[in-house]
Amino acid sequence: MPLSSFKKHRTLKWLRNKPEERLENTDNALQPGSINAALVQRSFSEEITTSAKTEDLWAEARQKLAQDKDVGLILQEATQIIGKSGLKFESQGVVDHQQLQGYLNAKVEELKQREWAIQIDDRYIKVREQVARAIRNVLVLKDIVSTAVSANPPVAIVWAGVTVSLLLFIRAEDEESNLLDGLEKTSDLIPRLCMMEDLYLHSSTIVSRNFMERFKGGLVSLYCKVLEFQARALCFLQKNAFSRTYNNMFHEKWDALTQSITGQEIEAQNFTRLLDAAERKQDREYISRGFEEALKGHQLQQITSDRNEKANQFIKLLYTCPYRDRKERIDIRVPGTCEWFTNHSHFKKWNHTKSSRLLWVSANPGCGKSVLSRYLVDEVLPSQQRTICYFFFRDDYPDQRRSSIALASVLRQIFLAQPNLLSNSVLEQHDKEGEKLVESFTALWDIFKDITASSESDEIICVLDALDECQKDDRKQLVKAITDLYLRSNINHKLKFLLTSRPYGKISEDFRELEDQMPTIHLSGDGESESEEISKEIDLVITKRVHDISNRKHLEDHEQTFLQEKLTEIPHRTYLWVALTLDYIQDLDGFTKGEVRKTVQTIPDTVDDAYEKILSKNKDQFKAKRLLHIVLAAERPLSVEEMSLAVALKREGQARDDILESIEPAERFKSTLRNACGLMLVVVDNKVYLIHQTVKEFLVRKSSEAADSESFSSWKHALSVTESNKVLAEICAWHLDASSAAASRGACSVKACLDVFLNYSSTYWTVHFREACFRRHDKMTMLACRLCAPGSKLLNTWADVYASYDEFGRMRYLPKNAAPLVIPAFFGLHAVVQELLENVTVEVDTQDSDLGRTPLSWAAENGHDSVVSLLLSTGKVDVQSKDSTYSRTPLSWASRNGHDAVVSLLLSSGKVDIESKDSSDRTPLSYAAGSGHDNVVRLLLSTGKVDIESKDHVNGQSPLSWAAEYGHDTIVDLLLSTGKADIESRDSDGRTPLSCAARRGSYAVVSLLLSTGNVNIESKDHAYGQTPLSWAAENGHDAVVGLLLRTGKVNARSKSSDGQTPVSLAANNGYDEVVNLLLSAGNLDTE
Repeated sequence: MPLSSFKKHRTLKWLRNKPEERLENTDNALQPGSINAALVQRSFSEEITTSAKTEDLWAEARQKLAQDKDVGLILQEATQIIGKSGLKFESQGVVDHQQLQGYLNAKVEELKQREWAIQIDDRYIKVREQVARAIRNVLVLKDIVSTAVSANPPVAIVWAGVTVSLLLFIRAEDEESNLLDGLEKTSDLIPRLCMMEDLYLHSSTIVSRNFMERFKGGLVSLYCKVLEFQARALCFLQKNAFSRTYNNMFHEKWDALTQSITGQEIEAQNFTRLLDAAERKQDREYISRGFEEALKGHQLQQITSDRNEKANQFIKLLYTCPYRDRKERIDIRVPGTCEWFTNHSHFKKWNHTKSSRLLWVSANPGCGKSVLSRYLVDEVLPSQQRTICYFFFRDDYPDQRRSSIALASVLRQIFLAQPNLLSNSVLEQHDKEGEKLVESFTALWDIFKDITASSESDEIICVLDALDECQKDDRKQLVKAITDLYLRSNINHKLKFLLTSRPYGKISEDFRELEDQMPTIHLSGDGESESEEISKEIDLVITKRVHDISNRKHLEDHEQTFLQEKLTEIPHRTYLWVALTLDYIQDLDGFTKGEVRKTVQTIPDTVDDAYEKILSKNKDQFKAKRLLHIVLAAERPLSVEEMSLAVALKREGQARDDILESIEPAERFKSTLRNACGLMLVVVDNKVYLIHQTVKEFLVRKSSEAADSESFSSWKHALSVTESNKVLAEICAWHLDASSAAASRGACSVKACLDVFLNYSSTYWTVHFREACFRRHDKMTMLACRLCAPGSKLLNTWADVYASYDEFGRMRYLPKNAAPLVIPAFFGLHAVVQELLENVTVEVDTQDSDLGRTPLSWAAENGHDSVVSLLLSTGKVDVQSKDSTYSRTPLSWASRNGHDAVVSLLLSSGKVDIESKDSSDRTPLSYAAGSGHDNVVRLLLSTGKVDIESKDHVNGQSPLSWAAEYGHDTIVDLLLSTGKADIESRDSDGRTPLSCAARRGSYAVVSLLLSTGNVNIESKDHAYGQTPLSWAAENGHDAVVGLLLRTGKVNARSKSSDGQTPVSLAANNGYDEVVNLLLSAGNLDTE
């Protein structure tokens, strides 16, 4: 049995030791041991020493016991028994440390040899296990003794007596089980008493003398009981002439003496809990580390190592986007710019206030909001007492448009800067939910709220740039969460938000509730004086750029002055306009004064006009369009080498020599990009990007109407998303075809050249095919059919690359040994499925050999409603088919992932069992409720056929319980409004929905449940005996604690099964704010 903490925590609470210098806010993954260094800095070599302090109490206990004549005789006889067993006492009864250590080593070896020799009828197994546990306790005791200098007789009785008593017990033939219970109890207690005395009795914590005297007196009484028990056990088990004389002394009830020891121990625990609370206010880190290290020894080192590994895995999981690289793409401000903003009264007030505040910065396109955001993040906001986290939303790539990815990136930055905030509860949640955790905005937001409300957290500033470029639904979810945080939460967060966006009406509508509390700064200026300041800063940019151009082009002073004057004459200029115009001027071939004058006179007035002029210079518009199509459609930034190869691929079946001869070297291809697209494309860190988000808005039309591919009169809205995906889908498919052919022919040099694009084409060809909306008989559809053909070389070319780890360390899955329809259904390739269904030999409902999934199952899970519709229309699919791994139906998969369109199709088929249960007995409603998919919940409830009270057999939770635990208040409300949900339903641990919500800290759900007036606010679970208040207190959810206390109906003194009150649980885990809340409620027994 591992040596447990004296306080018997269910979880190991980690508290950080703040370093003198803050951890660098780095994006590097945590190195091995880095969390260990940040969290547990006290050396494991600092062992507990048994000094005169320990001897004094045992001696005091001995003197107290000797006042009773009979007990005194027993102590004398016990000392003699130990002496006869081989332990020699020196003068004044002291035992030499080395002798005691050697003695214990010998006895432990004897114990090990005799451990399995116990056989007492039907009690054989139980007794053997008890003795084994007691022996392991002795091993810990031996380690503690190794640090002692010497030991006096009472200490020897206690330490050596444990081993001798166990040996005597093993030799005995007819002994009492209660005696063995007591031996196990005391063998476990003695090491913890040593720890307790060293950590608490001689603590530097400032408490009253009377308090410490009472604590010491209680310890002496406890020591007396332990010493008496050991002495009586020795004499009773020895059964010599002396012990027979006093036989009546030893045949008393051993359990009574053991119970007395337990009672004294509980009293001592009460003192230590109060000392813990006081100690934390003075030196929380020291006491936590010192206590756990001294107590756990080498076991703690193993726990720390395991925890570090879990923490590192979680940190890696949060790396869902290269957020730092995306920030570095943004230009650094020109010195002297952005200062009007940092001097603005709104910013100063927001920056210097100690309270949680929000600042919204609005800006039209090209006004420099992202440059400002980078400047604030890198130079203005950082300080020793702050953690700065950020995310730059961009419409360029999918991973920069998702709120869940933004939140994961923000959490990663916080945990890297403040690793102490990465609690065990977060890691346990990660263990439970796996990779799905980072896909859930709700789960990530709950973690974010908890850590920013932690009393251990430094101030956190979160900068979210270009909120308008976040996906619409994601943005609404994020804005609602922020609004609830500021308007409907009583939590005292050490958190500030700075949000930037375009001044769109839709953004203003999202923030309408916060309008009065949210100061706004417009980068275009709110008045004449601010506009003038901004114009002056833009002029600084013009001055610097003109100076740089003059140096490069060797302009004379009067030419430089002329150029600068002409540019500053243009009204309503923006940073983007200045950058485009000066880039255009810099690229001019001739640079005479007349050429400059002519150019300046025709400078476009708007950014759109500038784009049109730049692109119209190109004579090869077909090449420019193709390049822009590729960059616009790319799912991630392509490298220069990848772009060069992509452009070289022109058709299916292209000769390999033709491909090789068409690939340009990287440096030369950069010039091609520049010549073809002017300033529209830029290369940063060897990756190709659009120069600005407004380029995409200028080029891409919202209509699905196709443009003339050969000629057009304007570049504005000349491209479509569908066209761009078609171009890149063809390139990817042609590349995979060429790679397969090269591999078959053994053309290694060709294959090596083609491999540069293999990762991209393997990973994303299906995405582009799906978005391109190819038709059934298209040539590309035929090629896609071959790419999905089971067992084909074409499939093998890309399948292994796809089914590997992505750039963020996440494993991608691909069905193996699948039937023809499985792969296209998995990826939602509508045209391919349609083509295959025309083949009468294709099995529509065949399961793959890996997980036993049908094409319908895969399409439903991944939300491909058009493919689901096709499969259902055949009339040949079993909508109730279950996979062989989880026994989930297509409806369960779709409900779990929130695909309401698919759920609607399945329900309308009229053939689904809406109550189908998987291997855990979870229903579609259970999954939808637990995952927070309110639209799916509405669909399922609307059928009127769902069992709202169905429970799984793993956790015993109803849909209401699942929704409450994960903070889905909208779904909780939906379920309660049916009038059929049992608000007091209990899970397998006996927790009600209120307890689940309180435990997770879901303020909105707790408030909603309380508002019904139908909850038992004092309900206790049967696993731990804790109330909702107890759960909220233990996990530090001060807002929920306050909400429960305000009802006036909670018992703040209620005790859990192990005797812990809400205040002791909060104190043990270091939640000072919760402790203060509970203490302010009054009537608490702090004893």
